[in-house]
Amino acid sequence: MKNISLSSINLNTAMPIIKMLLILVVGHFAVVYILKWTRKALQKSNVDESLARFCAKVINIVLHIFIVLSALNSIGVSTNGIIAAFSAAAIAVSLGLKDSLSNVAGGILLIISPCFSTGDYISANGEAGNVLSIDLLHTRIQTVDGKIVNIPNGVLINQSIVNYSRNGVRRVDLLFSVPYDIDVEIAKRLAQEVLKNNKMVLSKPDEPFARVMNYGDSAVELAVRAWCSAENYWAVYFDLTEQVRAKLAENGIEIPFNQLDVHIKNS
Repeated sequence: MKNISLSSINLNTAMPIIKMLLILVVGHFAVVYILKWTRKALQKSNVDESLARFCAKVINIVLHIFIVLSALNSIGVSTNGIIAAFSAAAIAVSLGLKDSLSNVAGGILLIISPCFSTGDYISANGEAGNVLSIDLLHTRIQTVDGKIVNIPNGVLINQSIVNYSRNGVRRVDLLFSVPYDIDVEIAKRLAQEVLKNNKMVLSKPDEPFARVMNYGDSAVELAVRAWCSAENYWAVYFDLTEQVRAKLAENGIEIPFNQLDVHIKNS
C-alpha cells in the first residue's frame, strides 16, 4: 500500500511538469509551423521583405510569450502577478529607452506607410544608397561605394526621403560648355547623335534632347537630358559624359577655358 501511495504521489507530482513540458515543446513547434506558413503567405502576396520579417518577429514573440504563460499556468503558477510585474518593468524600460522606442515607432511607420521598399535607391540624412533592410531600430542602406549605413528610424521618419526607384525611370542631366566661336547648332546635333545611338536612353516619358542652357562668361552651356531606367542611371550618366565630350572633340569642339579681356587705356 505504501508503494502504491508513493507511486501515486510521484505521478501526481510529475503530471503537471510533464504537461508544462508538452505545452512548451508542442507550442514551440506549432509556432515554427505558423511562422513558416506566414512567410509563404506573405511571399505569395508580394509583401515587402522588411514587412514580412517584421510580422514574423512580432508573431514569434507574441506566441512564445503566450506559450510560456500557458505553461506556467498549467503548473498552478498565477500569471496575473507575472503580467503585472512585466507591465511595470515595461513601463520602467520604456522611460529609460524612449529614444530607442521612438526608433521602433519610426520603423513601424516606415513599414506601414511605404515611402520606400527593400532594394529601392534612396537619399536621406545625408546618405544615399540601396535599402537592404528596415528593422525595428534602424534602416540599413548600402552606398554605391559599398559602405553599409544604419540610419535610426526615429531620425529617418522626421526627414525628407528621396526615392529614386519608385517611378522606375530617372533623368540624366548633364551640362557641357562649348566656345562662343562655334556654331551651337552643330554642337546640339552632335549631342543628339550620341543620345540616339545609346541603347539605354529611353524615349519616354520625354524624348532626349540637347538645348542651350545658359550663356556664360566664357562659353555657351549646353544642357543634355535623357531618361533611362533607374538601374541604368549611373551607366548612362558616365557613358553620356564620356561620349558627348568625345564626339565634340572629334569635330574640333574643345572645352573652352575662362577668358579675361583686359583693355589698357592710355591717359
